[in-house]
Amino acid sequence: MGYIKKEIQNLIKDMDETFTISLGVRNWLRKSIYPKHNLILKSKDGYCCTNCKKTFHSTARAGEYLTCPKCKETLLVRMKTLQYQIFKDDFRILDYINGYFVLRGFEVLSTYNNNQIAHRYQEYQRLVISKDNIYLLASNVFKNYMGYPSVAYNEKHIRWRVLGGQYRWHMSRGCIYWGELERDLIDTPYYYCPIEREFKPYASEDIERLLQRVLDNPTSFELLSKLGLTNLAIHCDRFVNKGSFENRFGVTKDYLPFMVKHNITYHELEVLQVIKHMNIKIIRKLSELHNFTELSKYLDMEKALDNGLNKNNEHLYRDYLDFAERLHLNMKDKRVLYPKDIVKSHDELMRQVETIENQEIIEKIKTRYEELKDLSYKDDKYIIYPVPTMSDLIKESEVQNICIRSYNERYANGETNLFFMRNLKNITKPLVAIEVRDKRIIQSRGKGNDDPTRLQKAFIAKWENEVLKGSVLYA
Repeated sequence: MGYIKKEIQNLIKDMDETFTISLGVRNWLRKSIYPKHNLILKSKDGYCCTNCKKTFHSTARAGEYLTCPKCKETLLVRMKTLQYQIFKDDFRILDYINGYFVLRGFEVLSTYNNNQIAHRYQEYQRLVISKDNIYLLASNVFKNYMGYPSVAYNEKHIRWRVLGGQYRWHMSRGCIYWGELERDLIDTPYYYCPIEREFKPYASEDIERLLQRVLDNPTSFELLSKLGLTNLAIHCDRFVNKGSFENRFGVTKDYLPFMVKHNITYHELEVLQVIKHMNIKIIRKLSELHNFTELSKYLDMEKALDNGLNKNNEHLYRDYLDFAERLHLNMKDKRVLYPKDIVKSHDELMRQVETIENQEIIEKIKTRYEELKDLSYKDDKYIIYPVPTMSDLIKESEVQNICIRSYNERYANGETNLFFMRNLKNITKPLVAIEVRDKRIIQSRGKGNDDPTRLQKAFIAKWENEVLKGSVLYA
């Protein structure tokens, strides 16, 4: 719990006096949320949808999901003898008040009891977004029992409190009702900003960061939207330079029709700025590379594509160039920059670099482990922990046939962060290696650079949400 600044205290008072649940919200709930909180009841006479009352035939079993042929809702199948069932969903209302965007978080609780369905909802959270900060407010009805959040319906709201960064993973990600926003933005600099149109596809993501950009850059956001560059509009904070088109976008105005036609993304624009070639296929291939900026310092990127560079070997290529530079090779020599066999060349340079590794790096890696060990995480099947020693890096590379040992110096010097994921049943056996940098997971690799399995990816995502997003690595 944190101290609430005076300006936020005053805002809370204004919000409590102003905010309501309008008829528009209630109608939206009836159309968007409530229909999903229904069942398909199975009996000897057939299947009956509690949403539209349609009776039909099927072979679905109780416990499976089935799409009703009339209302098209996909609902849980239960036996008609069912007495009780509950449903929960989150939704949010986006408001604007006193220079702040506010995302109000609600939980909907629907109860099926003896053929009757009752709905109720409770506001438990407010995300207050200013130009400089984001405050997560929680009502006293929001509870957190040993890491399990819940909403108490038997209590009345009394007060709001500020939650710290470690609670950010509790933020509601429910669907958003936008209907109040246009009214709120009358006579503000944001009235002509098409916020709903541009941000609706990103509603389930970190939309608070996008709204923060608009608060600080409404003119840039409006301009990009009017030009038809909607994928660039979400990065409006990066197009605030005044003057010519080239000064703002890094390319001349001749490129505008091409940019609009393909509605290019920010990463695609970064590629276009470098290659100056209006070929969308090449641009999109290159924009898939996480290391495009680093690689383009040395390479003709189109030539590198022809030489075999792709998103699967880009990390290998980047490491190869890093080795070449550390070994003081000629970084203008085409034979160095475009090797015939990148894997063989990478391994050869890595062996050369390993001969110059020293005890200082070994000790620094041990220190990094001590610094990061609080970010370890496990459940009943998997565990993630930071790389402990140089020998562990070498073993991971040899067993998994990946190049993680080449990251030793960057890891030791704090330029990147490396973690191992293991199965608790065999914690010594390499499974997945993970790199975290620039407030995100850069890569996660299994044996032979394979992607993790679906279950492994789910555990990594859970670790990111519950541990990393509240840590210094994401600060």
